[in-house]
Amino acid sequence: MVKSAAHKAKRVTVKSALTKKVGNKTASSNKIRVGILVGKDFDPVKQGTHWPDFPKKYNLTEDDWGKYSIDFATALRIKQMHPDLLDIDIIWGKDVNKTRLRKNHVNVSFWYEAGVALMSGDKKHFNEVLACQKDPECRLDPSWDYYDWVLCKPRYMEQCRKAGIPIIPTVIYKDGFDIDKCLKDVQKMGWDKFFCKVGHFSFFGCGAIHGKTQEFMGKRRKDLEEYAKENKDQKTFLVQPYTFKPNGQVFDEVRNFFIDGQWRYSVFTHGTDESDAGYYAEPDGPRKEACKAMAERVYQEVLKTATWQGKRQTPLLNRIDIGVIPMKGACSLHKTDNKYFLNEVELICTTWLDRYSPISVQDVMAQATVKHTLELLAGLVNGKKSGKDLAKPLPDEANVRRVVETLNNRLGPFKHIKV
Repeated sequence: MVKSAAHKAKRVTVKSALTKKVGNKTASSNKIRVGILVGKDFDPVKQGTHWPDFPKKYNLTEDDWGKYSIDFATALRIKQMHPDLLDIDIIWGKDVNKTRLRKNHVNVSFWYEAGVALMSGDKKHFNEVLACQKDPECRLDPSWDYYDWVLCKPRYMEQCRKAGIPIIPTVIYKDGFDIDKCLKDVQKMGWDKFFCKVGHFSFFGCGAIHGKTQEFMGKRRKDLEEYAKENKDQKTFLVQPYTFKPNGQVFDEVRNFFIDGQWRYSVFTHGTDESDAGYYAEPDGPRKEACKAMAERVYQEVLKTATWQGKRQTPLLNRIDIGVIPMKGACSLHKTDNKYFLNEVELICTTWLDRYSPISVQDVMAQATVKHTLELLAGLVNGKKSGKDLAKPLPDEANVRRVVETLNNRLGPFKHIKV
């Protein structure tokens, strides 16, 4: 079953991310220009940890749950780190276009991408953002194929299932939604209740319907007909049974975060309690270890798939959500007989849940983003110079090599980064 986004994430307002404007100043020619795509009005940093001079223009809401959002806070951290070598271009939703992105040496999305653009209802804007993601000349990370591997859920679900990783029993449709076929398949699976969701470019519970099988075969069939009509342009759908804990509530999750190739922290999220009591840093114990172990298995599948500009590339951040069901009752904490399964794989463009993390996510991500940028640029200047899926050589490649080498020597150097 595909669950809603994390605590209060539904408050995202695409309009706010689209309407803000930031001037695109011409960067000094001796710096590397790095675009950071942002736009959350949710997912805040820990209280009191935002940059003291946090610009008001980056406050998309006055609500505590989004005033100092993690994507803006991290971008501001990066701006302070190496101002002599890096020129950080903070890019809002409506400003995402080929012209803007191509001016930068590399672009990294913390939040805004085609799926978010789709929610704006602006088809022209969605097509522009989608074109940016597919265009190697935009040098945007995450890259298109890896991005689509995650956004098109059957791609990673089938790969993980083949690798022996437990997932919720799922019927996958790849050529549209057929009511009669769905009801036939659900009955064949023996599911008295089921959940159907669009399996590609779907967020925050959009494109979903659920209920009792018998009711859909009778008085609620008209609801399925309306659902099919509303989603007639969609091709990919997932159908799954209701998955409950023994007490009748929706299963819980432990969300595991990987940054720069390493598991860094995990956050427990209650299946139904969306108050702060239902979200907390996952405590040490058998549940944490079991979820971490399964998430690491899933992450190996991520690493097999993630590429950038035609080369394998470790993603900057992933969130892997492991579903948890206790054998008895409602509580799974410190139990050794829980049932675990993969629920979702998320890209960097997701909630980072810093409020519940034992680390400063904005600080860790700022450091990791600089390193990640060096890896991407080194791949560009060292890689092949032609190919439909590759960017053309940078016009100032000699300067990029010099800056990458200077910054790498300042930071370590990292032995795997060579130009």
